[in-house]
Amino acid sequence: MQSWVIALLRLLGGISWRRYIAFGAVSMAFGLLLAFTISAVLDPFGRLRLSEGDQIGFIEERPVMVSRALNPQFNSAIIGNSSSMPLMPASLSASTGQRFVSLSISGTAAPASIATMSFFLAQHPDTKMIVAALLPETWCGADFQEHRPFPYWLYSSMSRYLIGLAGETSFKLFKTISSNRRSVKADGYQPWIAIDGYHPFIGPFVHYDIDTVRAILSGNARPEKSSNSTGRFPAIQRLVDVVGRSSPAFFVLVWTPRYVSYTPRPGSDADKTDRDCKSTLVQSTSGLRHIRVLDWSSEDRSENHDVANFYDAIHYRRAYAALIEDSIRDAIPTELKGP
Repeated sequence: MQSWVIALLRLLGGISWRRYIAFGAVSMAFGLLLAFTISAVLDPFGRLRLSEGDQIGFIEERPVMVSRALNPQFNSAIIGNSSSMPLMPASLSASTGQRFVSLSISGTAAPASIATMSFFLAQHPDTKMIVAALLPETWCGADFQEHRPFPYWLYSSMSRYLIGLAGETSFKLFKTISSNRRSVKADGYQPWIAIDGYHPFIGPFVHYDIDTVRAILSGNARPEKSSNSTGRFPAIQRLVDVVGRSSPAFFVLVWTPRYVSYTPRPGSDADKTDRDCKSTLVQSTSGLRHIRVLDWSSEDRSENHDVANFYDAIHYRRAYAALIEDSIRDAIPTELKGP
């Protein structure tokens, strides 16, 4: 056995178990602290502003949108889930004179949208405009819950972010960061999510032809049973709490389109809940001059009877989105628009 090995064994043999355990604990703590420090310096989500938005190589929307929300070049935002994805920030920027970013995150519900909106407002005290997309089936429920995992710690205070980052620090995170950085630097790299947050739909339904979409949508039975018979709409109340605060921002709240076969049957319990929910929002914001409410979700809209406007019951096409953008532009007072 080599002499240095023998010397090490003798040294360890002379250390009490108490000191040995303490030495191991200190070493482990130092290792964890070092790993956390490296994670923070690498700034994988852009929270510390050490990484630019185009250096964030994540594909999934939830971690990417943090860097987009932090970007100082934007002063206005689109908030929502896949029901707001067709809205183009570049189009709204051109029509309003402001600088829009899309923070549309697929599969999210009201709590995630409100967290994202609050985060953007906190990071941009000079926010000019917020367009919030409201899918009735998401915002009119009886509870205020996010039914899919959402990293609230990323969209929170700096202290909560650092605590969350410490909990997420692992070899897997380092491997992901390394892989993402290589992807970003590769020739011809094109991010799925643009710097202004815009990204198109993915999935098989975007390839359906009109006949396929018509066949699918024509088979839907219009809802009749209410999904919320309580008469209370906690998500709407949380939204009003946020948009009703003193803020320089102007808010446009948009009920997003649904194909007519997905709208509640007139006179049904589902129809009453739908109307009561929307009425609650209108009444709660009626005295606030910095808020406008637009409803593109009702069966009264002729566009919602045209299958060519949709991919499926709630995902509408880009041409339809352009009409909604025009209505948003018209809802904003002229004096608030930039040059």
